Amino acid sequence: MSPSASPVRRRAGRLELWGVPFDPFHLDGFVEEVRRRLKRGERGIVIFTPDARALSLAILRREICDLLKRAHLITCDGIGVSIAARAFGEKLPRVTGVDLAWELCRAAEEEGFTVYLLGARDRVVKGAVERVRTSFPRIEVAGWHHGYFGGEGPVEEIRRLRPDLLFVGMGFPKQERWILAHRDCGAGVLMGVGSTFDIWSGRFPRAPRWIRESGFEWLWRAIQDPRRLRKLWAVPFLLGCTAFSWVKWRLGIPWR
Repeated sequence: MSPSASPVRRRAGRLELWGVPFDPFHLDGFVEEVRRRLKRGERGIVIFTPDARALSLAILRREICDLLKRAHLITCDGIGVSIAARAFGEKLPRVTGVDLAWELCRAAEEEGFTVYLLGARDRVVKGAVERVRTSFPRIEVAGWHHGYFGGEGPVEEIRRLRPDLLFVGMGFPKQERWILAHRDCGAGVLMGVGSTFDIWSGRFPRAPRWIRESGFEWLWRAIQDPRRLRKLWAVPFLLGCTAFSWVKWRLGIPWR
């Protein structure tokens, strides 16, 4: 079987799935990598956390694939993405955006990093800030702003505050486009976190651990928020792409 027939390949320490390069770190590995880069003085570090829908859109649309490829670090936030890698004999740990953002807050408290939250509705992001401050009493939340704004949003405020961690929760791919357009705003890390603030604020409770570990958190969230049901097309689509690509791979047919 020709390696070029597989849509999954290793390149420069990353694992590419249909052209999207994922970093095969576990949760602790991502946290330590971010901690190391910030302590070294790096700024403008972009982190994306694509799930099955984001990867499906990347398969369908070149612009989305190119968008994701511009990140410095990419996590696998979706059991479907992990299963796709496994089908081709590769391991890709699942690291959700909500878990990574939470552990980065823990690191921020330990290291003295400042945090800024951008996204969601005003009461939701304020609730998320309150949860972060309650859970990490010594953390410095430099500021926050809702995600319903016109133009560039609070870019000037962010430039002035220069937070070490900027969490952007405005949904995919809007948050990714905003991050890439403003990666020079002075923030250390700019990370897309999707609906994380809804969970932190308590608007939608997190799935029980057994559901998360079984890989069905996407279904739990869809049941809680029916607006997410229309996005579930990505799960069977990605599984179908995986099966079709696997057959082509076994036959030695290039996937492109």
